[in-house]
Amino acid sequence: MSLPRTVLILCILSITASAVDFKKDIQPILEKNCYECHSEKKKKRKGGFVFDELETFKLDIADNDVAQIRPGKPAESHFLEVIVDPNHDRHMPPDDQLSSGDIKKLTDWIKEGATFDGRTSSTAVADVAPKRTLPPIMSWTNAEGKTIKAGFVRLDGANVVLRLPANAAEVAYPLAKLSEASQKLARDCAAP
Repeated sequence: MSLPRTVLILCILSITASAVDFKKDIQPILEKNCYECHSEKKKKRKGGFVFDELETFKLDIADNDVAQIRPGKPAESHFLEVIVDPNHDRHMPPDDQLSSGDIKKLTDWIKEGATFDGRTSSTAVADVAPKRTLPPIMSWTNAEGKTIKAGFVRLDGANVVLRLPANAAEVAYPLAKLSEASQKLARDCAAP
């Protein structure tokens, strides 16, 4: 027995209507509460985080232990933890509390996969972030033999982007200026 066409259309519409839309629902929350300290427009990346440049923001979204947002897992997402818990030592926003409605939207967005295009899976995000869990701090050696302690973020053309532990800033470092072993390490980290 098949459903009447009208019932089927209503079911599809109700499913799509319940999905959280990043541009409509999430971006305005971030713009109002986070961009002052975490945006390219304001030229501020406190804690190394930026939310108005989506290619950079995607790097903090992955299903691994170092990601700030774990798609489908709001309870394991540090991003949400610092927003929800007003007693957290790094509570965000620092002098305010988001409304329960905004917190629900953020939670639902993460539950649905934390995507920017409205899909309810994390496949688009998983393609950007490393596929496996990497140590947060690794040793890199430059061509002069000096050691650099930093976390791997991504390969970006002829550069490896590293996250510095002191301030969590992301720095693009030319691959050609790394030792052969560190160049290999960068390519291995980026491999699926």
